[in-house]
Amino acid sequence: MRTKEEILQMEICECGEKNVSQAIEIFENTSLPFKKAKKLVTECNRCCCREALKKLYDMKQFGKYDLEEIEMLIEKRLERIRKIAQGE
Repeated sequence: MRTKEEILQMEICECGEKNVSQAIEIFENTSLPFKKAKKLVTECNRCCCREALKKLYDMKQFGKYDLEEIEMLIEKRLERIRKIAQGE
């Protein structure tokens, strides 16, 4: 289990090279709908990190962040990438 600080420093989007903390800051400082706010974080149209970003965006709406859930979603994405890279 990672600490809160470690989770906040995890890279949430490889395309935009943003970490969880930066994504939270971007989402909190915009009133854009998810699709447009996501582009501020990812700087692309890909959906590789959509699940974690959507959950983070929804958490912003409620004002409470479950960083352990975000960590799990990031780890799931990284595991899928590792499996693809290994040819499984």
